[in-house]
Parts: sequence; structure tokens; C-alpha cells
Amino acid sequence: MYRLGYLGPKGTFSEEAAILYQNGKEGELLACSFLEEIFNGVAAGRLDEGVVPVENSIEGSVGAVLDLLAGPYYLFVRGEVFLSVRQSLMTRPGVQLERVKRVFSHPQALAQCRSFLQRELPGAQMTECTSTAAAARRVAAGSRPWAALGPARAAEEYGLEVVVPAANDYQDNVTRFWVVGKEQLPGNLEKKYKTSIVFGVGDRPGALYDILREFAVRGINLTRIESRPAKKNLGDYLFFIDFLGGQVQQEVQEALRQVAAITLGLKILGSYPA
Repeated sequence: MYRLGYLGPKGTFSEEAAILYQNGKEGELLACSFLEEIFNGVAAGRLDEGVVPVENSIEGSVGAVLDLLAGPYYLFVRGEVFLSVRQSLMTRPGVQLERVKRVFSHPQALAQCRSFLQRELPGAQMTECTSTAAAARRVAAGSRPWAALGPARAAEEYGLEVVVPAANDYQDNVTRFWVVGKEQLPGNLEKKYKTSIVFGVGDRPGALYDILREFAVRGINLTRIESRPAKKNLGDYLFFIDFLGGQVQQEVQEALRQVAAITLGLKILGSYPA
């Protein structure tokens, strides 16, 4: 049976993204406690695929996911899911908003509601959890005037009451998830793809320009570029790039061949439906 892992426990936005990706197909959704558990599970074959958050429209990229993909794991991006995020503030039944002394949630969720929390709960303590659902579960298990931020389904799952349905500072809040697996998707010239890569660059003038030029001269549109510390020397960075096109296309093959020759350790993260 097909097994799809996501960052649990039940009631997270990651679970919602996994349900959306599965789209009613047969299979089992498995909640994982940590990102590494998802990556290890896919690498060992205990999971067929895993759903991981990679980017939020408000708070930017999820660095831990990028680091895992760039690091020791040889997994590939096989798909992406876009999920509209609505952070709800939830408490145990009967706890009023003005009584809340402590708010639990994932760091991304707390950051996405920063202005709301400062305005409505200026004296409350913010406490980070591994997931929004873990925050809801912790509040449900206690007896103090605490609150959690997360999806409304977490309130349903853990018997909490939503006191503020949308605490987001920005309502156009979308999280992008990647679906990772052990094998790359087979290409098809009749379909539209997006490709993701990561690489290091040498310490010389124009190094990044030379790389980007290989895409520009072939008319390949870049949709995202960002850097992450290479975890080596201060000032050493890895660059992550997404672009439109798949590895089955000749111009993409040519660009990647040239980029491989002028970068340090080009790693193709995968081509997947755009």
C-alpha cells in the first residue's frame, strides 16, 4: 500500500497538504514527528513519498528543508502543493481571549501572526512547538488559560474552541509544499515542468552572473533564487534556483550541462509538474 508521510501530529497544515496531494487516491497517511523522520523514511523505503513545507508567502523559505535536500539525502522533488493558510487562535472551551497568558505554535505560525499577537495579547508569552497541531494538543492537555495558533481542523481534532478564526497579519498567506521521493519523475515533452537545483559557486568576480546567463540566453525563466549558508566557512553559500522547464527539454539539458561545469557540486533536486 502507498504510504505518504507528513509532519504531524494530526491536524497540521502539512496533513492538509498531504490530503490535497493524495486527492482521494488509496493509500495511508503517516504522521511523522520531525522532518528528518520523513526524509529517513523515504530514503529507507518505509515511506513512498513525503510532504514537506518549503516556502511561505509571508515568512519565506523553510531553511531546514532546504538544508536536508542539499545535504546528505539523495531524494528528489516529485511534486508541489500550494495551500492557503489561515491561522486560527484556539483555546480550551470557556477561556476568553483576554485571559490568555501563553500562546503555543510553530515558529512560522507565530511569526505570521506577530502583529495580531502584539496588539491583542501584548502580555502573553510566546512558546514555540514542533508543529501547530502539537501546540493544540499541549493546550488541550493543560488546565491553564493558554491558546494555540494553527488550522481550525486542529481545534476539531483536540477538542478546542476557535476564538479568533483568522489571526494572520496578512490574509493572502500561502505555503508551498514539496513532495519528495527516492526516484525522479519520468519526463514528458507534452507536459509543463518546473525544475529545482542547488549549487555552490567559486570565489571569483561574476561567478553567479555566469551561471544565470546560461539560463537567460536559452530563454529559461527563473521563478525563484535564494542563498543559504553552506555550513562550512563564513561567507560560503549554496544557491537554490527554481526555473520553468523540465530535464527532457534540450535547452534545459544544455543549460544544466554548462552550469555543472562552472559550479561547485550541482545537485538536481528534480523536475515536477508546474
